[in-house]
Amino acid sequence: MKAKMLSVLTAEQLYDQAEELREKARYREAIATYQKALKALRTRDLLGHLRILKGMADCYRMVGDFEAAERFYREALGAAERLGDDLERADCLVGIGLSQRARGMLDEAWDNFQRALEIYQDFDDPEGEGFCLWAMGGLLRAKGELDKAREIFNEALFIFEQLGDVRGMGYCHCGLGGLERVAGNYRRSLDHYTKANRLLSEIEDTFGRAYSFCGIGNAHRMFGEMEKALEFFAKATELYQRIGDKVSFAWTIWAEANAFKILGDLEKAAGRAGEALEMFNETGDSRGAILSDLILAEIRKLKGDDQGARQLLGKVQELLAGKPFRLEECHFRLYRYLIEGGDKRELEEIRRAYRQLGSGFLPPKPSLPLNLP
Repeated sequence: MKAKMLSVLTAEQLYDQAEELREKARYREAIATYQKALKALRTRDLLGHLRILKGMADCYRMVGDFEAAERFYREALGAAERLGDDLERADCLVGIGLSQRARGMLDEAWDNFQRALEIYQDFDDPEGEGFCLWAMGGLLRAKGELDKAREIFNEALFIFEQLGDVRGMGYCHCGLGGLERVAGNYRRSLDHYTKANRLLSEIEDTFGRAYSFCGIGNAHRMFGEMEKALEFFAKATELYQRIGDKVSFAWTIWAEANAFKILGDLEKAAGRAGEALEMFNETGDSRGAILSDLILAEIRKLKGDDQGARQLLGKVQELLAGKPFRLEECHFRLYRYLIEGGDKRELEEIRRAYRQLGSGFLPPKPSLPLNLP
């Protein structure tokens, strides 16, 4: 009996250590510690299994292994169902949805978010509801439904403000910052990311600070302030490398590629876009891969390789087939117009397509190099 008690205590201590590592964004160390806790746990301790599995799933998601994340969330979901704990079920469903969203499985992710939201609302759990709405806002942004995404992000932000949840508020401002950038509202984007950085710095959220630094850099990039943008990308890079992140770091590298391209350094731009593409492929982020290939196609065109540019456009068209990425579809149409040529009527159709999604990004007379939001 004494040995069993020691085993349970050791598992609890290991779990606490893993949680502490996760809070510090030391995700890979946390995963290893969760695994030790799982081995030390009593077989019948369903709640212990659930907590450890959820923690592991969260960490796998943060390091970009979305398939492993979904697998562990599903194991945790099974434990929650055996326990009859509906709120834990909802948390697992959101985790599964986030893992699916990252791989472009937007319809499946939406279904899981909807199921979770109903549970949170039935049990009057505002914290869970806010988190779920934040996840849904990000999905709608990925689909290009910008007005709906803004509405849902603001709902989540209101909930977190009422709760005084600084982290939740910070991540909602990050979501709104990214949304306003692709909508063409660059001043609003900068304001949201600046607020996010202040809030997330208050609680020493390393990942959140990196995320917001990247967003601030992107806002300056859209103002044409490339050197200033690169300074903020460097700040984000330092933090992402400390964490060991690939998921969000890939977007920082992609943004750098755009900045170097506008500055005329096509070699650096191509190198960064290639690095980003490799990371997006590694994590299964098809939307990021599409945007990276568009930049590489543009660079080939700027270097005079028209055939290479057209080949990459063909690849992007194949990647887009059957995907719900409506904003990226607009970007593809714009790049095809700029690379292959087209008339004013076609450009106006592309402009209308952007506006239908809630984006006023397209400049009056677009040309290459294009500063893509």
